[in-house]
Amino acid sequence: MNLLDDGEIRSLSAKLQQNAANGLYQVSDLILEQDGQTYQFVDLVMEGGGALGIALVGYVYALEQANIRFLGVGGSSAGAIVALLLSCLDKRTVAKGDRLAAILSEMDMLSFIDGSFFAAALSKLLGKERAVGKKIRGFLLFILSSGSLMSRLGWNPGKKFLAWLTVCLNDAGVYTMDDAKKIIDYMPADLKHRIYGRNFVRPEASLKMVAADITTSSKVVFPQMAPLYWKDPDALNPALFARASMSIPGFFQPMVVRGISKLSNIEEKWFNLCAFEGKIPDKITFSDGGLLSNFPISLFHQPRVPNAPTFGARLGSYSRVVSEISSIGGYAWNLFNSLRHHSDYDFIYQNPDYQRLIAYIPTSGHNWLNFQMSDEEKRVLFRKGMKAAYDFLEEFDWHTYKEIRREQQALAMSLSRLRKPGRLDRKAKMI
Repeated sequence: MNLLDDGEIRSLSAKLQQNAANGLYQVSDLILEQDGQTYQFVDLVMEGGGALGIALVGYVYALEQANIRFLGVGGSSAGAIVALLLSCLDKRTVAKGDRLAAILSEMDMLSFIDGSFFAAALSKLLGKERAVGKKIRGFLLFILSSGSLMSRLGWNPGKKFLAWLTVCLNDAGVYTMDDAKKIIDYMPADLKHRIYGRNFVRPEASLKMVAADITTSSKVVFPQMAPLYWKDPDALNPALFARASMSIPGFFQPMVVRGISKLSNIEEKWFNLCAFEGKIPDKITFSDGGLLSNFPISLFHQPRVPNAPTFGARLGSYSRVVSEISSIGGYAWNLFNSLRHHSDYDFIYQNPDYQRLIAYIPTSGHNWLNFQMSDEEKRVLFRKGMKAAYDFLEEFDWHTYKEIRREQQALAMSLSRLRKPGRLDRKAKMI
């Protein structure tokens, strides 16, 4: 299947290209003029969502069709996987959405379910639509597959996924993190500010993938915090970071790293990078990054008015609704959701301007654990990601957003001056 061989996708691509050529999209002050084209640069954060991550690729593809390129790229779980590929397939000036689409077209997601016979059967059942006998079959399969869950903390080892992602990176000439850095760290010399030319602080290109270190209860950002767990992070296969981030609890076995306490200067590294002062464990267990931050939109946040915005792609509408808790299953699911969304909701509450940067990709009717979806369902999700990006670009106003950030910065500075020692006391005496 060729994912891009679709009339609706071609039509939407043509609209995006035409609108960009007509100058209808102004989304950033960081631009690159090259080969008669003007490219705009933004940061990008993508939400986790299992198999629904296909929609994220559609979102990325649409932005690239509008001549938008990426500086910092990050995410959790599925978002981390797309972020890794987007960062490593080629330099940031090169559009990679078509290559990502080709990878998706050939990807055999069903092979990622690589557990025992009963564990694989239960994993496949979880990805299907609800049926009358599903609960009964699921209960029986759960009993039969409980050995994998109890002894290895998950049904599927995740080895097939790791092998697949490793091949994707190897095909791009990336075998180690050192190889990846040569691509990620590249910044075009002709990048300039729309208003000030080249007289501006040049941004740092970066990749940030969130994982959950459940041994020390730490939110981990890879590759920046890799020295806490490995002696020579630059020699590692970058796919390991994504594997740590995508360990869906129960569905995939968590990733384990051993020999931590034997690393040189390890106590100092843990204090500097993680503010951790306890005894350094010898073994660390990683679970899905979405447990702690499923939509880590704060990854590239700057308190000042940015030269480029941080776009965010969410999977679903995320209207916050009251949930009825009437069963142990409902209790567990809502507890899980509360934990994985809390820090993200809190950041957006503290920084409401970010609501203007987020595109919501509608995914209702699709199962995030459906690793056996048809080619047509993949294409539908891809289209939805593209359409969400198109609608977002039609509404986003960069000038208005900067003005909001300026007002927030001015308010913050005023409050900071009021909080200086003596000011509040003098004001209190006046009152």
